[in-house]
Amino acid sequence: MILGLQIIAIIFAFLMIYFAILHRRRGELDRTEIISWVTIWAVTIFIVIFPEILRTFAKTFFITRLFDLMIVGGFVLVIGMVTRTYVSTKRMEKKLEDYVRRESLKDVEKKSKK
Repeated sequence: MILGLQIIAIIFAFLMIYFAILHRRRGELDRTEIISWVTIWAVTIFIVIFPEILRTFAKTFFITRLFDLMIVGGFVLVIGMVTRTYVSTKRMEKKLEDYVRRESLKDVEKKSKK
């Protein structure tokens, strides 16, 4: 890998770790999320510093080009993140629906007492 690109990638990964920690301090990320993000970016730094390990891993799974392995890994990561986001959105919708239902029933009860 080109040294300049490695340096840029390492700086970017450290910045992303910093932003993840910053969001954790603001209370926007929970413990699981901060561990996940720091792990992802730490692995990224490790792969950028030692790209031969990734090439060996790719050959183990009969993937001829390293870029193909990175694309497959990216898809797996994105699919996992989208699934988690979908589940949390559905959970939030359910909570909101229950809240609105309770509040509207309270309003109906108040109006029926009058």
